Formats: sequence, C-alpha cells, structure tokens
Amino acid sequence: MCCIVEYVGAGYAGFQRQPGRITVQSVLEETIEKVTQERVRVLASGRTDAGAHACGQVVAFDTRSALRTEVLGRALNATLPMDVSIISTQEALPDFHPRFDATSRTYRYVIHNRRVRSPFWHGRSAHIGHHVDDNAMNQGAGHLVGTHDFGAFAPAALGGSHVRTIFDVRAHRHGDLVMTDVRANGFMRQMVRSIMGTLVEVGTGRALPGVVGSVLSSRDRSQAGNSLPACGLYLIEVHYAPDTMFGPPAVIDPDVPFVPVHGTEERE
Repeated sequence: MCCIVEYVGAGYAGFQRQPGRITVQSVLEETIEKVTQERVRVLASGRTDAGAHACGQVVAFDTRSALRTEVLGRALNATLPMDVSIISTQEALPDFHPRFDATSRTYRYVIHNRRVRSPFWHGRSAHIGHHVDDNAMNQGAGHLVGTHDFGAFAPAALGGSHVRTIFDVRAHRHGDLVMTDVRANGFMRQMVRSIMGTLVEVGTGRALPGVVGSVLSSRDRSQAGNSLPACGLYLIEVHYAPDTMFGPPAVIDPDVPFVPVHGTEERE
C-alpha cells in the first residue's frame, strides 16, 4: 500500500520513530494497527526534521487488510490526529520503496517577511523582520545548481559522501511570504535549512550573491550561514519514474495551504 501524507510537524519529534518520542511514523504505525489489527512498518520517502512539515510525504506499508484502498484511507483519517492526514492511497508494486525509488524531491522553505511577526504563521514559517530580496537570493542560488560537494551545508559530524545534484533552486515572493523551492536527487540532514541560512544573508544584504559560490567551494560548514528553523520547511513533492507504481505517474501536487505553487510546470 502506498499513501501520500500531509502533516503539520510542530507537535512531532520528526518523522522517524524514536524511543519515548511522538513522531509521525509512530502515529501512522499505531493508527494502521488500530484499523487493520496488523503491526506494520511504515517506509517513507524521507525523514523530515522535528518541527518540519509535509504535504507530499510518500509512505508505504504491507497489509493483508480486505479493505479497499480508498476505504482504508478514510478509516485511517477517521483515527489519525487532526495534524496528520492521508490525502491519497493506491496499491504499490511489491518491491516499491518510497525512498530508494524516488528520483528527486522538492522542499519548500517559507519565510514570513514583515516587520511584525504573525500569529497565523507562527510554527509554519520562519519570521524575518528585515526586508528579504528574493531576486538577490536567486542570483546566489544559481551557484548551487548542479552536482557538487555540499559539505559546507552539512553537519560537521556527518560522514559519507556530501555529493548531491541540485536541479533547481528558486525563491519567489508572494506578499509577505518569501518561498524557496529546492529540488535535488537527495538531501543531507539540515541541508536545506543550512542553504537557506546563507541565502538569507544574501537576501538581507549582509552578503553578496557570489558568497554562495565561495561557501560552496569551501566545503566548510563554518563558512555558511546559521541554519534556519525547521518550522519553515515543507516536503512538497516526491518524483518517481512513471512505471514505479500502479496508476498514473506519481508526481505530487505541492498543495501547501496558503502557499501558492509557482513555476512547477517549468520543473517537470
């Protein structure tokens, strides 16, 4: 079974199950067990940070339930807490893995940019009072596109390869919101939040756009800006090859409430 899941991450210690902590994975697994009387392990397309959100998280699990997929989805939603929702269900190929079969993912970072903070966007965005220039951010973001060693935007203690391919980075303003979409073949822990810390320095005029390229080349985390908080981060799209799952190609509609989609047709 494959599901597309939305959640507000404010009340969760991230997606992945952790002993003694409430996580999105643990809530999903416990809810599935209540509905199907089966203990399952939920696989996900990615592990979101504590406090981060998703409107396009792809999960999969094995079940022998006789319920039709749409009926099972409704039953799960009737049992899940209000900050987690299954927006679609479908059968998946037996060997489908939502993480390893993904070809790319898109994260969106939302900044609420006005002098006075908003209670409506609290916990759903990062508030920055100084003006943020999205055009300057885009000039800096151009240095990130391509296959690079992104060690400057990874935690210092993170081992393994830091090489990733970023296909597109784009910032755009809509009223008081500045939204930045980053699409890549993979992400390291806190990578988007670290990138955003540097792009915001450019957007607020504290650094020139070329600094982004210098930080990238340094491969030194201390050269990058401070990571922005997780509350502004949304997993909005996961892409798969058309023949990976049953049904139509699994391109997730990035339907973040109150956050308009911009330019997705150019990324297909």
